[in-house]
Amino acid sequence: MTNFLFDFVSPAGAIILSRYAGWMVALSYFIAVVASILAMHLADLATQFQLKRDQKVALLSGAIALGAAVWSMHFLGMLAFELCVTVKYAPLPTLLSILPAFVASWAAMRWISHTERGVKHLWLGGVIIGLGIGVMHYSGMLAIRTAATMTFKPWWVMMSVVVAVLLAVLALWFRQQCERLQRLRAWRHLVSGLVMGAAITLMHYVGMAAATFVGIAEFVEPAPTVDRWYLSTLVTLGAMTLIGAAMAQNMIARQRQLGRDLQFKEHQMRVIFQNSIDAIVITDAKGFINMVNRAFEGMFGYQAQLIIGKHISKMIPDWKQLNAYAKKRRQLDTTEKMVAERKGFHADGHEIPLRIALTRVVENESNFCISFLMDMTAFHTQQNALEKLLTEDPLTGLFNRRGLLSLMRGIASGAHAHNVNRGMILLFLDLDGFKAVNDQLGHAAGDEVLITVSQRIPSVLREDDMVCRYGGDEFVILLTFTDHPETLASKIADKLIDTIQKTIRLQSGQEITVGCSIGVAFAWPQKREEIEALLQKADAAMYQAKKGNAGKVIFSSI
Repeated sequence: MTNFLFDFVSPAGAIILSRYAGWMVALSYFIAVVASILAMHLADLATQFQLKRDQKVALLSGAIALGAAVWSMHFLGMLAFELCVTVKYAPLPTLLSILPAFVASWAAMRWISHTERGVKHLWLGGVIIGLGIGVMHYSGMLAIRTAATMTFKPWWVMMSVVVAVLLAVLALWFRQQCERLQRLRAWRHLVSGLVMGAAITLMHYVGMAAATFVGIAEFVEPAPTVDRWYLSTLVTLGAMTLIGAAMAQNMIARQRQLGRDLQFKEHQMRVIFQNSIDAIVITDAKGFINMVNRAFEGMFGYQAQLIIGKHISKMIPDWKQLNAYAKKRRQLDTTEKMVAERKGFHADGHEIPLRIALTRVVENESNFCISFLMDMTAFHTQQNALEKLLTEDPLTGLFNRRGLLSLMRGIASGAHAHNVNRGMILLFLDLDGFKAVNDQLGHAAGDEVLITVSQRIPSVLREDDMVCRYGGDEFVILLTFTDHPETLASKIADKLIDTIQKTIRLQSGQEITVGCSIGVAFAWPQKREEIEALLQKADAAMYQAKKGNAGKVIFSSI
């Protein structure tokens, strides 16, 4: 065959008729589309790999698959072309024409996987892909061996390359837009693959239209290429094999990536499990221990290997009850977690206050429980210390006003709840002569007097009676009664007067004496307002007592 490339003068002879086998044209486009979609997917997959090696392998395999498919599409398109002369293909030029296809495919894969893609990158990628397809096409056509003469129309050649570039740019742009639009993101591979396949296919057939075959016809009608069935089957199977190999390789790489991710997450969970501040125990549905962390060992004093397989109730007696509650809640579709405060027991037998969060896990055939345990000892200690700070007088160690009110409310609510006729007597006590002690001997001596009085008052009270320092040199004694409140109050008041007026020896060696005035009130209060009213009555009675002779006891008449 004599080739007159880009010859404006047609050689002598008749133009040989040609035609295409429609089913092979469709097959060539199908392979181009499948390869393009696969390339888009592999490029996306490459960005998800953590290792650079896996990323490069994914891009390379995608480029090989796409390049082989582009070349297969071109060769199938050539086999679909029928002339009225015998057509064969030189093996070496045919095989070498695949190299530009690989270069174009590699450029496509690199662009798709690139994170920053502006207009400049878009056109650069499209030009490289279009030119690569064009070079592959025309170098492949030079492998044709026939008795006819082949020439090319220059403007058609240029138009075929321009079509390839524009459609390649369009395919890349489509994919870019589909990524930005959430509605089309799932379809980005399909849309861009259809357009890229069209770019590859149209470039080929426009390029074929640029060629003219002139010579003497050997057949009346265009005939298939020699060994077309054999060659088309071989090319199709080869392309599909390469595509399948690329997919398999990336599936393996993806499995390796998932395996590494799973190992990393498992390592993370193990580190979190073992280094958690709270104790964690995993049991089966019946409560037999499967796993514990180091905090559990430290909290209960057991080594993990010695308690695996043992029942959790050895450490937490109420665990079965909590598990039953959690199971019931799960059946009611409220929550799978049960949170409660219960007692646990250390290996040495001492009690541990616990806050337990128990979760039942039921998934497929798995059925187990995870319990998170918090030692509440420090919390209770701090809570008691804070409550003591709020309700205790720091000088005398007695209840303060807040503590007294809290205690009275507790007694009132308990009596109401149990329907008990239980009343309260308040003895509001104020020291006589205390101001003179402070003025003459100083506040340190006054504090000694207050401490001594606070120690003497409980000695004349019953076991259940309470005393508080209300403020300054005022004390309030709380008595409970069921009957005869006047008799009880008078008896206690007389004892208080006798005890308080005994001589007090200070650390300085001085001896002083103070007395007291007492106001008494009693009632059966149940509401906060009634409790405060009882205090006011006792306070008013005490002031009445202060106006009379020292040591006088006044009962409220209000």
